[in-house]
Amino acid sequence: MPSWLNDVLFPLLRWGHIVCMTLIVGGTMFFELVLPVSIEDLKREEQLYVFARARLVFRWVVWLGVAGLLLSGLGGLYRMWHAYQLEAFGTVYRWTLAHIALGAIALVIALLLTIGRRPPENPVRWMRLNLIILLVIIFLGAATRHLQIAISEQERQKLQGRKTPDVFPTAIDETIRTSARRGSATQGSE
Repeated sequence: MPSWLNDVLFPLLRWGHIVCMTLIVGGTMFFELVLPVSIEDLKREEQLYVFARARLVFRWVVWLGVAGLLLSGLGGLYRMWHAYQLEAFGTVYRWTLAHIALGAIALVIALLLTIGRRPPENPVRWMRLNLIILLVIIFLGAATRHLQIAISEQERQKLQGRKTPDVFPTAIDETIRTSARRGSATQGSE
């Protein structure tokens, strides 16, 4: 893959992942925080009607969000797959697997809440549980990205001969090391 395509495609995939996640989490928070307060003055049958209409609209948000998260997540996993196979990224790989596993659970819950003509039993409890899971998933994604960056920065500083504190003691990013060797070999041949 040409480097310019790599520099365009993967940031777009990450952006898409964040947008889709924001739509699902934001929609869930809307159902949890905004909708109940906004319809509390309505009669019971009117409340059910408004909730049902909002659920129909949210169904499309969930389905498009799930599709976008799966595509962008697979793209990100493809990008990092080589690094995840290295011993140094073992911890990051485990955080990534936790992110993926909880993500799958949350997406299944979101889909089950929007499938069918009627919501499942106790939809509010399921949405609250799913909101908590989604927030944990966001943390796992942020922590995973932090560890990736910390490992890369530590290795770059080692390659440049600087003394660094052990941000992640077992970290060795083979990809950066290979890239640095290629860069120095190219500079030496000029």
